[in-house]
Amino acid sequence: MVATIPKARIKPTKEEAAYLIEVSPRIAWHGENVPCPRCGKTLIYTVVGSSSSVSCSDDECISTDCRGI
Repeated sequence: MVATIPKARIKPTKEEAAYLIEVSPRIAWHGENVPCPRCGKTLIYTVVGSSSSVSCSDDECISTDCRGI
């Protein structure tokens, strides 16, 4: 068996991170299909406890996390 280590996602620039945070309510509340600012694929909004994450559907593209209280 060969173990594979997944590549870490590339950190977004300040502008890309601001865009991901700005569009997160549109994805979460309205269910809009918002394009990734880097590659154009669909962004995915995920909630885990009191934190949330907005990431590209491409595993090797960008992602940003927001922590809750």
